[in-house]
Amino acid sequence: MSTSQKPNPLVRAWRGATRLRRTRPFWGSLLLLAGAYFVANPLFGGDWAFYVHMGVRGVTPLLLAGGMAAAALVALCVPAQRHFPAIVASMLSVASLPLANLGGWIIGMMLGIIGSGLIFAWTPYSEKQLAKFAARDERRGRRRALRTSAV
Repeated sequence: MSTSQKPNPLVRAWRGATRLRRTRPFWGSLLLLAGAYFVANPLFGGDWAFYVHMGVRGVTPLLLAGGMAAAALVALCVPAQRHFPAIVASMLSVASLPLANLGGWIIGMMLGIIGSGLIFAWTPYSEKQLAKFAARDERRGRRRALRTSAV
């Protein structure tokens, strides 16, 4: 691709999303956020009177889900510090079983455990792998430039 020709904004956004997925524990964070949603889902839509009537017992699922979501966002935004949030999120996920409607109907607990495990196990790409990706992208760009110049 020549320097005078800028890529389409949609293409740039797709490349940015691909780079985000490659350089962060994206899928683990996504599963952990889904688990947090399932844990807190039964209490969404309640008004202040509902929460007062439920008392502290009714707020516990929201606190667990908030902690799980915060851990997912910390791991996504600061991947170098992913181990501690992953451990905290796995403990919150397991604690949601007795404290939050059987862990969000067990689905939220399982998604939280799997997501926190993926976050904990994620490792960043090495420089060699990143160079390989950059070379592949460069080859694709040259092929696209040849294809568009031939047409």
